[in-house]
Amino acid sequence: MKFKLFFILFSFTQLIFSQIKNEKEERIEVSEFPEKAHDIIKILPEECKHLKFYKETDGEKHSFEAKFKYNKRRYSLEFSSNGIIEDIEITTKFKNIVDPIRNSIEAYFKNNFKKHKFIKIQKQYSYSQETDSKRFLIDIMSQNTRIAPKFEIIAEVKTEKKRIIKEFTFNNDGSFLSARILNPTSYEHVLY
Repeated sequence: MKFKLFFILFSFTQLIFSQIKNEKEERIEVSEFPEKAHDIIKILPEECKHLKFYKETDGEKHSFEAKFKYNKRRYSLEFSSNGIIEDIEITTKFKNIVDPIRNSIEAYFKNNFKKHKFIKIQKQYSYSQETDSKRFLIDIMSQNTRIAPKFEIIAEVKTEKKRIIKEFTFNNDGSFLSARILNPTSYEHVLY
């Protein structure tokens, strides 16, 4: 009986911790990036501005990120620890999301929270290894892709009892997928 109770409490604790985003980001030099990622970085257009490199830790997961601005848009290109592209995110505004998707996301927030305030919104394009990584990057940056994005939204939400900052993920039709509480120490880099 004690073992069952311990197992239930342990499982519940793991579930709670897995729903908290405890991300740490540290600025690094490009030389500290995985070698395989260098080939992708080299094909970025010369017009890219403010190119910065980061090592990111979220619990057990380690990844690398290149952030830059291109054609007045902010990009975040994430790589696995061995240099494979995981996704590319583009910062956007809520009003720039097409109507049916925007309406679905707005309905989710209105139905689940007393108030909400969007802090950061990104279109997230996930990479599939069946696709050529260079073609994937070029297509996304030229806005010539057939890949439907997910939406990652950081928002301050108010429930009956408290205000919290969470990261929400919605699929390409605006349906809710997941949410994690954003640890305040993870919040520093959010506004890039």
